[in-house]
Amino acid sequence: MPNARIKGKALVFKLANTDYSQDLTTLTLESEEADADVTTFADAAAGGATDWYFRGEAVQSTDAATSSLHTYLWANAGATNIAFVYGPHGNATPTVTKPHYTGTVSLGRKPSIGGDADTTWTYEIEIKLDAEPTKVTA
Repeated sequence: MPNARIKGKALVFKLANTDYSQDLTTLTLESEEADADVTTFADAAAGGATDWYFRGEAVQSTDAATSSLHTYLWANAGATNIAFVYGPHGNATPTVTKPHYTGTVSLGRKPSIGGDADTTWTYEIEIKLDAEPTKVTA
């Protein structure tokens, strides 16, 4: 029997306890090799340092920060240690087969605003995690 697949029909993406999934058109949680000008022996033994990011695209909205991801990112640019919850299955409560991922993030610059005539404007997001996320199953 094949494994269950994640189909992008629902999502949980909370920053500071507010869900902003309604604004997202795509979102991935990604890791990559960290940029480092110095690698310690401990880093090398562990396979090298890793940075984690949320990367995606969202619709632009200037509604209140309690509902608009764009407004929240604009108002909180540069903020650190912001709690997140990422539920790629869209379920409210994590389970073994439908986990959530949690941790904290640091926000970068203010998001872009603008776009082409007669289209819904979107913008790309990149949000850096402060550390490797925790997989929550209960």
